[in-house]
Amino acid sequence: MPRESAGAGWIYGQEHFRIPIPAGTGQVSSLLSLPVLRGVTLIFIKAVVVVAATGASASRVLNIRRGNATGTVVATTTYVLADGATVGSFKDIPVTAGAAAGAPFIDSDTLTVEWPTAGAVAFTAGELDLVLYTRQRLQQKN
Repeated sequence: MPRESAGAGWIYGQEHFRIPIPAGTGQVSSLLSLPVLRGVTLIFIKAVVVVAATGASASRVLNIRRGNATGTVVATTTYVLADGATVGSFKDIPVTAGAAAGAPFIDSDTLTVEWPTAGAVAFTAGELDLVLYTRQRLQQKN
């Protein structure tokens, strides 16, 4: 791959993924090991409500991982019923501080979106548009 061009600045982008909020309390991977472009860095993430959430006192942890279901968590939040009550509302999911979280993705990196079982209280409906805000340096010839 060509190397980054430090003098050309950044390209900013967005990736959208429609993610259903899983019913029940079991481990669910809504997106598993999706290859990501080399050099992309996650800046922040928003979960936009597209189908209102339902479920009595529902609450689930939502993890964004670099790699598969055992990879490094790069962003996490606890998503509760109130977060998904209004279509069009959104919740910010901050990217975790740390070298692995803030580093650009490399050729072998993938992206996984998961809902672990820990502390889960079941939703019965709901759907999110997960928006990943990214940046990447321009590539240049060697």
